[in-house]
Amino acid sequence: MKYFFYLLASFFLFNCNNYNYLKDNYKNNINLVKTHTKVIELTTNYGNSRISIVPELQGRILTSSFNGIDGISNGWINKKESLINLQNIGGEERLWLGPLGGQYSFYYQNINPLDENNWKVPDAIANGEFEITNKNETSVTMTKGMKLINHLGTTFNLKINRKISILDKSEIKNKLSINFDESIKHVAYKTTHSLVNKGLSSWYKQTGLVSLWSANMFVGTDNTTVIIPLKKASSLDSIYKYMGDLDANRLQIKNSNILLFKADGKYRSKIGIPKSLAPSVYGCYTKDKKRLTIVQYLETNDSLYANSYVTKQKTPYKGEVIPIYNDGPMDYSPTNKHSFFELESTSSMRELQPKTDTLKHWHSVYHFSGDEHKLNELSKTLLGIDLKDCYLD
Repeated sequence: MKYFFYLLASFFLFNCNNYNYLKDNYKNNINLVKTHTKVIELTTNYGNSRISIVPELQGRILTSSFNGIDGISNGWINKKESLINLQNIGGEERLWLGPLGGQYSFYYQNINPLDENNWKVPDAIANGEFEITNKNETSVTMTKGMKLINHLGTTFNLKINRKISILDKSEIKNKLSINFDESIKHVAYKTTHSLVNKGLSSWYKQTGLVSLWSANMFVGTDNTTVIIPLKKASSLDSIYKYMGDLDANRLQIKNSNILLFKADGKYRSKIGIPKSLAPSVYGCYTKDKKRLTIVQYLETNDSLYANSYVTKQKTPYKGEVIPIYNDGPMDYSPTNKHSFFELESTSSMRELQPKTDTLKHWHSVYHFSGDEHKLNELSKTLLGIDLKDCYLD
């Protein structure tokens, strides 16, 4: 492994400047990784719809394309750091484990106080390969065992199964109950997860639980808006808000229940949608790329969800089903540089018995691109809003 990263560093020294001149498309982005580690591609629609998977990098989806191998790369790729430290490459979709905030968090180490200075993604989550257990033309199934310790000091031994499937046009139409013509370019995939308690003891609320947390990373732009059709009329006071303050230029509710969030990758901010308001489908629209992205996930009747507050809490299981993150400078200073934003969903948390109980979650992403009038019809059907009304003033 040391030799592997040495090669990456050497490659970076001689090629990083040249890479900046390469077209930012699907082919060049997967070639950034392909010569150094295994990349698995799944394709459909005569090769026009494709996704790339990197088992060694936590089994993540690197990126996707709806216009063939030379088409646009949908996932955010961290070109600045990826050739020095491949684990920081970003990528379109990854699996993490919650909770993020509170005394049961896995991300602030077993160190007091609980604050941002002690933030660290656990090695078991940030590093390591998912082992392939099955592969065919449309899916890859992988597995990985993990040992995690939360902030309180509770140890979790667990096993995760992760299946990634590419969806064809008929599956897209069926799963979303929509129709669209041949002129709409598309790519879609589903990630399915199960988690088993492999320890000797049961997991209990008072010592911490675990959730499955799916996250997508995309490039922010000045005209990208996240669109969440809340289950009922609501105010902004009903939404979890973290990090930077959000004014009407960044967060609004229109038509009483359509939540709009600016995703420009220029201002560090985050929101969370509680279960009582979380729809089964939400999305975002990037006007300059004429790309409508739809997210769908597993809904359950469970009630325990994590939040993202970096503090010890009296109600640590009162949280969000849909977290949305917009990246930006840590000090919230103005910038003209676009970073990434994340579209996410999480499972609930449950008290799992050893060996037998299983926690499950799935998360699907659908990209559509084409004539804006036809995308608008999809937006009205799936999100309940006209795209011309999806801009933040």
